[in-house]
Amino acid sequence: MIDPIEFGKGVRGRVVANARIDAVVSAGEVESDGSKLIVAATDDVLGLGSDTRVREALNAAVRKFGLARAAGARTVGEFEARVAALMGVEDALVVSHETAVLPLLPTWRLVSHVRGVRTISDAVPAMTPEDAESALGHAGMLGLVVEAVHLFEGDLAPTPRFAEACQRRHASLLVIDDALGVLGPGGLGAIEHLSLQDQVSLRILPLGRAIPGSGAIVIGDRAMLDVIRGALPAPSPAALAISLKALELAHSEATRRARALDVAHKLLVGLRSTGFDTGPCVTPWVPVWLGDEALTVQWLEQLAASGVLVRGWLAGPRSRLLLSCPATLTDEKVAQICDVFDRLAKKLAFPEASPQMRGVPTMARPGSYAMAGPAPLHWSTVDVVDRVRPSAEEAPATPQSAVEDLSLKARMLDAVETVTWRATAVGSTQLRRGADALRALLDRRRR
Repeated sequence: MIDPIEFGKGVRGRVVANARIDAVVSAGEVESDGSKLIVAATDDVLGLGSDTRVREALNAAVRKFGLARAAGARTVGEFEARVAALMGVEDALVVSHETAVLPLLPTWRLVSHVRGVRTISDAVPAMTPEDAESALGHAGMLGLVVEAVHLFEGDLAPTPRFAEACQRRHASLLVIDDALGVLGPGGLGAIEHLSLQDQVSLRILPLGRAIPGSGAIVIGDRAMLDVIRGALPAPSPAALAISLKALELAHSEATRRARALDVAHKLLVGLRSTGFDTGPCVTPWVPVWLGDEALTVQWLEQLAASGVLVRGWLAGPRSRLLLSCPATLTDEKVAQICDVFDRLAKKLAFPEASPQMRGVPTMARPGSYAMAGPAPLHWSTVDVVDRVRPSAEEAPATPQSAVEDLSLKARMLDAVETVTWRATAVGSTQLRRGADALRALLDRRRR
């Protein structure tokens, strides 16, 4: 008999919604138990799931193929060819799920960035690019797996530094990029946003978030894709039809992507002005730190009663609210959400952010190369779950300092990188804030 306690040891946290949805009225409004709620948490951040053109593509595919997978359907090849053209690559592959490719690889010979939400049980965990480079130096190590977007923190992984570490070790860089449709000049993800397309060996772009549908797009060397083509099932023709139409719309309608970042910016400004800690967020995925599971449940209940649909990550002392508003939300609705938070803040407890963390946020817009904003130290720590590790001869253990927090050296590198990476895109106020943060960090260390 399975012991529930043992069963739950690998659970880092649970994502829960504060209401059960009975119907989706629009991309920005749902019905729940006879009431209408404003959507402040959705995977459909571009609002394409409710777009009539996407629905028409779905209806046409259902009439032609039905809902089941169709073995040998011509739509799979057509989808992959069209995606390759949009992405500007030689070849593309579509598979049933974003993690389906990883079991085909020798994961015990890979390093995994521990801040990702997907666990690779037998990979060597690494917190920083320095840890990754050290682990990749062991004989037999092949590459590094990084999630480009931290959905629970709203920032991006320091992928440029991870790429440099892989280059120095002659290792492959594998990236799971959840920002497809949202970030980058063409909406092609965080890797396009950071101009790292040529430095990534294998890109996995999940579908079902901003781009509705199911499965994932895999981009890499044609010979590598040909090896696994046919080894994994593809999504149904109906799912491919809506994903392709949505991807084309996201690519061509830059104003929709810009609006998603505008909405997130307005939300961040409103929350920070009240005193909420939104961490290093620079994307449409906005966290609100509460740091207590019972308190998070209380906020979820009160927000539902106030007509706002949100999610929460229940993870003990690392619990928080998770917000992601659709691009179709009006400024009036965003203001309503901020007003609800402001009103509830007067009667519910929450840990207030320090004054220096309440400044105007920088968003990861095209050309900005933003990866993260200033944030308190508790956003840097990571709960590392129990996982099967290789023996000491095969791979090094993660340094304890990396598990507990970033080292001074790593934090300095992060601060300097943030200033230099964004120097061409941010104003003097933001640069001064970054310099002040670094100075304050060094002053604390001297004491």
